[in-house]
Amino acid sequence: MDINSKTVLLDSLITSTWYKIRSEVMDQCFKITPYYSLMFEKGKIKAKAPEGTHFEITVRYAKQDQNRKWFARGSTFGRAEKESLTRLLYYVKYVGTSIPRFWVDDQKNRSSAQLINYAEEMVENAKMSMIEGFEDDMWVQNADPNAMDALSTLISTTPTVGSIGGLTRSTNEYLQNNTKDFSGLTIAADLLDEMTAMYNTCSIYKGTKTQRFPNIILTTQAIYESYEKLCRSLQVIQTASTQQVSLGFGNLAFKNTPLFWAPNCPSGCMYFLNTDTLELDYDPAIWFSMTEWKSEANNLDRTAQVVCACNQLCTNFRKNGVIFDIE
Repeated sequence: MDINSKTVLLDSLITSTWYKIRSEVMDQCFKITPYYSLMFEKGKIKAKAPEGTHFEITVRYAKQDQNRKWFARGSTFGRAEKESLTRLLYYVKYVGTSIPRFWVDDQKNRSSAQLINYAEEMVENAKMSMIEGFEDDMWVQNADPNAMDALSTLISTTPTVGSIGGLTRSTNEYLQNNTKDFSGLTIAADLLDEMTAMYNTCSIYKGTKTQRFPNIILTTQAIYESYEKLCRSLQVIQTASTQQVSLGFGNLAFKNTPLFWAPNCPSGCMYFLNTDTLELDYDPAIWFSMTEWKSEANNLDRTAQVVCACNQLCTNFRKNGVIFDIE
């Protein structure tokens, strides 16, 4: 077989190998952490065609009816209209990784026995890059301005700073999640009280067809262990038996809400999340998709990319909260 034919064969073999394991990659990206696992289970990792450059979300920020009243004989009703809906525009973010192939390596692995192993090694590197990257960027805001919105950006310790969805947070209270600065407080004396207060505050707004209460609490390993120790001392350990417990990040609960530790959770933080208000939207046309193979300039090497178009977003900030500076 000549060199050009071998190149075409390798292009096709590696591409087909990627698509063969693509579902496995998505499973490992979104089923190996408690948060993404619950989001996947609830259908909150959504295929959604973007509106051009962004995912558009309509949110209600006030009650629509302002004409309700008690009345008697002869009373009149108001007819005022009240603006109560607005749009949040979450821009589509693109992430990808390269699968580089060096011409010399192609030739070294050209035997039939080596080709499959060579192809599998190529896609394995891309697979681990995408899996680890999504886990990291889920929590901590990547400094790259092209990166998706992280949980710590959506549910922020400074929710009046900056903008989200194209709107300024300081002038729009409905874009501000709940917060509690734990500085000066102690885990032994104050943690349970502050957890109760945050849980209840996140449950004030009923919402429409959504979970009223937080349905997952995420924190660091250190805080998780301190919470468990505190509960043991009070003999009030509550455990959860959800599907996510099998992931190995704990089985504790608070007010029947599963509480897990997450390896990348920001230090000193505990997040109270309502996954009915959170989404990871992706463009189904660009979701762990592989590009065509391209020749490199001035050499014999070839490269393809695995790419995704997506963003993480929130539809109701007031139903989520974070306690921070827990020590």
